[in-house]
Formats: sequence, C-alpha cells, structure tokens
Amino acid sequence: MPIASTLFGMTIALYGAACVLYLWNLVGESKTARTAAWVSSAGLSAHTCGIIALGLSIGRAPFANLYESLLFLAWALVGLYALMARKYRIGMLGVFVMLGALCAIAVALALPKGTSTELLPALRSRWSAIHVVSSLISYASFVLAFAAAAGYMSQEKMLKAKRINSLQRHLPALSVMDSLAYKLVSLGFPMLTLGIVTGSLWAQSAWGRYWGWDPKETWALITWLVYAAYLHVRIVQGRRGKWANRILVAGFLCVVVTFLGVNFLGRGLHQYGW
Repeated sequence: MPIASTLFGMTIALYGAACVLYLWNLVGESKTARTAAWVSSAGLSAHTCGIIALGLSIGRAPFANLYESLLFLAWALVGLYALMARKYRIGMLGVFVMLGALCAIAVALALPKGTSTELLPALRSRWSAIHVVSSLISYASFVLAFAAAAGYMSQEKMLKAKRINSLQRHLPALSVMDSLAYKLVSLGFPMLTLGIVTGSLWAQSAWGRYWGWDPKETWALITWLVYAAYLHVRIVQGRRGKWANRILVAGFLCVVVTFLGVNFLGRGLHQYGW
C-alpha cells in the first residue's frame, strides 16, 4: 500500500499545518482561518484519495478493522466540519477537529500491520459496510456536537465572569453553538439508528440472531438512549444550555466506550483485528 501510505503522510502534514493556522488565528491577531480552511480542504482531498487507494489495493471496502475504521472516522470528522463551516462561522473548532483527525490517523498508523486483508467469514455480509459507515458517520457527528457543547460551556462561563479575551472573541455566539450541536445530533442519531438496525441484520446472517447483548451492542444501545434523551430534552421540553450540554458530554463518553472500549478490552464478538 505505498500509494495509500504516501497519501496518508500528505494528509497528516496538511492537517498539521491547518491545525497550526487555526491555532494561530485563535490566539493571535493574524486572520489565518481562511488559509487554514483551504489547507484542511487539501488535506481532506489527500485523505479521500488515500482511502480510495487503500480500498483498491486490498480489493474491498476499507472499513473492516480498527485501522481502517480510524482512518474513515478521521475523514468523516473533517468532512462534516467542512460542511458545517459553510453555514456557521466555527473556525475556532478547527483546532479541535484537526487535532482529533491527527490523533485518529496517528493511532491507526501505529497499529500492528501484520493483519491479513482477507475478510473473515462474519464480515462477508451485504450489511457490514452500511453498518460500519453509518455508525462511523454518527460517531463523527457526535464528536463535533461535543465540541460545540464544550464551546458553548466555555463561552457561557466567560460571559458570566465578564472575561473578554482573544479566545472569547473567536468563539461563536451561544445560539450558534446550540444550533450546531442540535443539527449534528439530528444527523448522527438517525445514522446511529441505521447502524444498529443494519448491525442486527448483519448479526442474523453471521451468528443466527438479531441481538445477543454483546458488549458493543449493549453500549451502542446505551449511546442511542443517551442521544434520544438529548433530543427529548431539546425538542419536547425545550431545554437548552446546561442540561442539554451535560447530556452531550455523557454521549461523547459513551461513543468513546462504544467505539474503542471493545477493541482495547478485547471482549465480545466484535473482534476483527487491528
């Protein structure tokens, strides 16, 4: 996979440069957000080409193990940020997004490389790719929603303390971050629902049952319930701010456990190698 490796190396360099530019814009007086956006777009293009090259080199959709999933999660994170940034002025979240993408790619590239590219029998299902892609897009949406919630809480705290500094001036308005978090969860929740449904269909074809309370299945359900609670609080009860943001923080922690917990604890049926 020399072409894919080269493209992922370019991706790391471009995302790193974009992260520096976003940070410079955040803490300094220089207006480098637009340049950072162009650089991150170039990184996203290299990232896209790298995933395509990886898929062509192994002869299948590259979503079957932790290495491939981390690469796609980073791609979805940057891609969703780029789409949201077209409507919302959220340049300050660029630092978080670039750092998150860099960490995901770095962990992926650091994983052992001795795994065969041949699919295990359990993964040879028409539902597997839909299940994995929809789940990873939902995770990326929830990570960005958490970033928006963190920005909201930071902005609210500084406004209450009447502290005006360079960071506070770059933070979006509270209404913007609240709307952004809601729209991201509105995207991520149906994608997670699709992931759970297609995962059940996949489980039926692979193991002969739709649900078996496997650790990953259980945590996916917990995550779904947490974000269902957020939507209930946000839509039905009309609550915003503190309560909604606390649920988003809890949801983010559930996403981390759901996505990484099973792989690193080595438990359950969702073990397909690095």
